Amino acid sequence: MEHGIDHWLTIWGPHAVGALFAWAMGACIGSFVQVIGERMPEGISIIRPPSRCVHCGRRLAWHENLPVFGWIICRGRCGSCGGRIPIRYPIIEFAVGILFAVVYLQLFAADYGGSWRSVGGAFYQSQGFFGSLPALCAVCVLLAALIAATLTDLRIYSIPLAITLVPTVVGLVAWPLQAAVASPIAPSKWPLQLPSGPTTAAALVGGMGLLTSLALTAGGLWRRSFSDYGTFVRQGEVFANYPHARREMWVELRFLLPVACGLVGGWLLGRWLEWTPTLEVQATAASLLGYFVGAGLVWVVRIAGTLWRGQEAMGLGDVHLMGAVGAVMGWVDPVTAFVVAPFPALAWVGISRLFRGGGAHRMREIPYGPWLALAQVLLMVARPFFVQVGRALFPAFFV
Repeated sequence: MEHGIDHWLTIWGPHAVGALFAWAMGACIGSFVQVIGERMPEGISIIRPPSRCVHCGRRLAWHENLPVFGWIICRGRCGSCGGRIPIRYPIIEFAVGILFAVVYLQLFAADYGGSWRSVGGAFYQSQGFFGSLPALCAVCVLLAALIAATLTDLRIYSIPLAITLVPTVVGLVAWPLQAAVASPIAPSKWPLQLPSGPTTAAALVGGMGLLTSLALTAGGLWRRSFSDYGTFVRQGEVFANYPHARREMWVELRFLLPVACGLVGGWLLGRWLEWTPTLEVQATAASLLGYFVGAGLVWVVRIAGTLWRGQEAMGLGDVHLMGAVGAVMGWVDPVTAFVVAPFPALAWVGISRLFRGGGAHRMREIPYGPWLALAQVLLMVARPFFVQVGRALFPAFFV
């Protein structure tokens, strides 16, 4: 028995400490994303003013601002006016902390059986906490962004670009940095599938095409799609019938043209040069490729659906959200999350109708962004399950 306790402390003791740290960090992030979800839709700075009582406006003391414990210390009420502090704050903080702890255990403690599709696992365990810090920071930022995007999308039916831009940039910076500091490891055990020479060239030149489109748009040479949206739709109106949705898809196709040309041209150039890129360049290309696959998949559905129906099919916020997922997690995750997302969405519709008498009452419309975010979170916390399902359905891809 004593040997068993010593063995447990040796093997699981460090993971228990790491999971506790991850929970504390997640609880803090849970508090911050609630500020984002409440202030950003109102156009209020997420930094100033500092946290205050919603009833009397008094600035909260440091101990009142502690995630989870602050609410317990205050007994759910403001110390000045006695106003009730909603219990959703500590609940969300606690839940986000649990989410971060589970993701930590999945990355550093779970056994994935060596499949390259099991993003994480072998890489994080071989590099250790500090050795994998750039990649781990990117994953944490993505998790925070998924939660913040869900809160804002549920509230205003829109995902602000700032929420998805941060994890995208962090992913594009973190992965080449991770490649520079990582200990030697087999390419098959990298969290992101490292692309070949031609694919690396395609991603890099495609990135140049994206920068070209952004520059032309920022310089006013190309107009943004839906630039006259406010002329036809009142501010704050959702699910509005904008009359020129099909026309705007041609504007977006023009924006994507330099990207598509860059991807094709870069791939042909890479094959012609027979290029062998360095690990840092491959890691950068892997992040870019993930961004293009994640954003492109949703964008294709958006354009095709809008051209078919004559109404905006999916928001650009969803495009940017899955692009951020790809930039941090590689190209496999956004594809998998896109396939998984309809199942919880349909389950929600079925349960809602069941409890509302078969649709006797109108259900609240829920945008698709939260379901995409939920699918990605499920993929991150239950990755072994999805790996086993993938092996059963597509054995050729799981060698």
